[in-house]
Amino acid sequence: MSVLRFQLPATSGDPFYRMFLNKRYAQASVAFLRAGRKREAAICDAYLLREKARSISTTAGETRVQAFIAAADAFVVCAEDSPSKQVRERLTYYGTAGECYVEGRKFKNAGDNYITAEQYSAAARAYREGDHFDELADVITQHKGALDSRLLERLTKVTQMYYFKVCSEDSLVFEYI
Repeated sequence: MSVLRFQLPATSGDPFYRMFLNKRYAQASVAFLRAGRKREAAICDAYLLREKARSISTTAGETRVQAFIAAADAFVVCAEDSPSKQVRERLTYYGTAGECYVEGRKFKNAGDNYITAEQYSAAARAYREGDHFDELADVITQHKGALDSRLLERLTKVTQMYYFKVCSEDSLVFEYI
């Protein structure tokens, strides 16, 4: 619940805020819109899109994927619209967008948003799952200290094997990984 507290600039006595905390996102969105609080309404809409995406059966295939992508896009907009002083809020929305992009099978977008959210392990996993080895190599080299040692070791080996297979003549890659 503490994450939600800073995502909506309101007090716990605010009835709209309480609707949000109770996951009544559609009602909260309408209430915020009527009160002229468009940013808060957009936040509620993003959470509502994620809830709807989660409720779609995993067997629904492309419908579920597209729903998560729409939710991710909405969270990116929320992050971009966050006031510059609210860094934690912005990072949270980018991280949530990353989660939704993973569910939407857009691993490059997921990794990019996780990087922006400073969630480097999650970014590395997303890039690996999507076979984005150039980006994965960048995470390994630039954020080595932020990665769990076991994850770092495993991803380094996988990345080295990939580059050895793809461009075995280019030994410079191994100097950086």
